Amino acid sequence: MNDCNEPIANPWKNIRMKLKLWSVCAFLFLSVLVDVSTSYAAADDDYNFSWLDPDKKIYVLQNRRYRKANSADIFLMGGLSLGDTYRTVYQVQPRLGYWFNEEMGLEVFYSDRFNSQNNAYKALDQAIQGGGVQKSPYIREVTSQVGVLFTWAPWYAKINVFNSVLYFDWYFEGGVGSLGTQVGPQTPAEQGALWTTQNLFAVYAGTGHLFHLSEHWKLRLDFLGHFYSAPIYGGLPGAPTDKAIFSNFALNFGVGYKF
Repeated sequence: MNDCNEPIANPWKNIRMKLKLWSVCAFLFLSVLVDVSTSYAAADDDYNFSWLDPDKKIYVLQNRRYRKANSADIFLMGGLSLGDTYRTVYQVQPRLGYWFNEEMGLEVFYSDRFNSQNNAYKALDQAIQGGGVQKSPYIREVTSQVGVLFTWAPWYAKINVFNSVLYFDWYFEGGVGSLGTQVGPQTPAEQGALWTTQNLFAVYAGTGHLFHLSEHWKLRLDFLGHFYSAPIYGGLPGAPTDKAIFSNFALNFGVGYKF
């Protein structure tokens, strides 16, 4: 028998203590889980904009600081022809353009080109002379260009250059015009009487970058090619009249002003 003064053990007390312990553990676990889930959701919201009103559009990168629409600009450009086989060619090219909107414009240009013999021509001429044939190859020189170009600038962007933001357009251009050409041996200065002048129809195509320095001043990098049909033998008297398609590209760099 139990002594009347000895306390009787209460099993419910142990159970309640265990329940409290498990309740505290469960609460701490849920708190950590909610905190982690909230952190992941916050990080995801930094990149996920699906919660925005779908009717509202945000173009952070494409906000235009310098605009072209309904404005005219003038450029003075110069560069080097890249595809003349027997001539080294430099050119000066002024341009005048007008932008109807931010993407489309129209431009007119004129090129004055300066030709000189390169090493390939000199080697060919020496080979002919060394063979006992007192003749020089006939070369076609493009001396001038004039044309009208349609310009399309679908891409506008900005880049960080030396901790400064540089805004630029990437454009494409195409149009038609005329080439002033001369055909003859050696150079016009040496054999001027044997040179003939021909004006030819040309198609132009190219691309380039337009860099905005300020509201009015711009820099431009342009890659323009011309394509034309001409007699293979230069249209010389008594020569065959076969024609072929010829092409050439020039790389130009220049500065411009927007009115």
